[in-house]
Amino acid sequence: MAKRNPHLLAGLLLAAAGRLFVPVQEARAQAPAGLPASAAPPQNDIFQARLLLALSDADMVPSAYIDGKLGPVAGADVLSVVAFDGRKAAAASVRGLPISNSVTGPPAAVTTTPDGRYAITIETRGPRPASGADVTLAGLANGRTITVVDLADPQRPRVVQQLAGPQRAQSVSVSADGTLVALAVHPEGDGRATPLWLYHFAQGRLSGGAAVPVPGWVPGDELVHALFHPSRPLLALTSKTKHQLLLAEVRPAGLQWQLTPWGNPVDIELSGTLLTCFSPDGRYFFANGGPAAPTPNRPPHGGLRCVKLAAQPGPPGEGPVHLVTGRALTGYVPEGLAISPDGRLLVTTNLEQTFQPLGNAQRSRYASLSLFAFDSVTGELTAAGDFAFDGLLPESAVFDRSSRRLAVANFGHLDDPTARGSLDFWRVVGDARGPERLQLIKTNYALPLQRGVHTLSIVR
Repeated sequence: MAKRNPHLLAGLLLAAAGRLFVPVQEARAQAPAGLPASAAPPQNDIFQARLLLALSDADMVPSAYIDGKLGPVAGADVLSVVAFDGRKAAAASVRGLPISNSVTGPPAAVTTTPDGRYAITIETRGPRPASGADVTLAGLANGRTITVVDLADPQRPRVVQQLAGPQRAQSVSVSADGTLVALAVHPEGDGRATPLWLYHFAQGRLSGGAAVPVPGWVPGDELVHALFHPSRPLLALTSKTKHQLLLAEVRPAGLQWQLTPWGNPVDIELSGTLLTCFSPDGRYFFANGGPAAPTPNRPPHGGLRCVKLAAQPGPPGEGPVHLVTGRALTGYVPEGLAISPDGRLLVTTNLEQTFQPLGNAQRSRYASLSLFAFDSVTGELTAAGDFAFDGLLPESAVFDRSSRRLAVANFGHLDDPTARGSLDFWRVVGDARGPERLQLIKTNYALPLQRGVHTLSIVR
């Protein structure tokens, strides 16, 4: 179960470091205006990865979730492809592709194939009308475009396929062997009867898309995330309606597929679950959730759960038993969730009250990250603390391959609805068992991107 680090009693760490923006050249002609071509962090803060993909939704401001008002448009939706060079300080170059996407789903709208060759994006809600009509968030049409991008040349990413998929897909995931793609589909779109769609994927093309029945699913329940296991054709299906996890094996059935439950459904005890992940070795599963109402001893917060897969043998013919082994509190409204490649650290990105409209007394001056150490032997989570920063709607984060650097999606600027977004870079210091306490330090390096950054995907 969760153990709170005593250093957390000191309260939130306010990251006071400013941002360093290095003068850059403009991106290539196909990129929306304003995207930088390159930027350089300090030498000791180089982010170790090949590529980082970032989706930006320019159609709305975060407060639209509260009052429905989309606010001013800030350019065009874009997929930013950030290429890193870990050998020198000039570490990042950015190319942008205009691709319609939406922040209204969980931060799972882009993924990459296991070999890093292709990216696949979904469009949960469609763009604003070209006429500029004064529509509200509820007035945006359901999106249905799926886009495949060839990343073979990161300096010239190419759209190689676009097709109409199910309306209002919420998440996209690729199987470990790269041959299947899974979409979770909202019940207010094409996901009422069954919320899961599967596609074949080969040589950069999707084919054979079909709705696949989910065992025990009640029509109208919301599947918020469908995630493939890192090494086998096993799907983790997370019900936002039931607060429950179902693990199901994907088996061919003619030209389509059939799901077979693997073990027991697991009550993950969290309302509002938005994102999930597996440990790199596939033995554990994690889910964030909340928000939870304040208590006398705790301000508003969210939660993190750890599930050990096949923790015990089950009755004959019923598969293994999966058990919740770790519970922890997070900051308020934990939207993003990431685990380090070494499997020892997890982080949630917490919206706090940054989505409140300007002038609202509830609006907070900070977002936050919650950092945890993970023990893969016991399945326990140990909280290192909540780390506040000057951010807006940070929905996604990823660790680099060193497990000691973190990139965080920053939607925009708290006081300017038209300001661009950024990738903010953080450093992990200390160790859960070492003499220096485990914590996150915000660096002075941020990479400016289109406003509305919400989903990140990494090619390490």
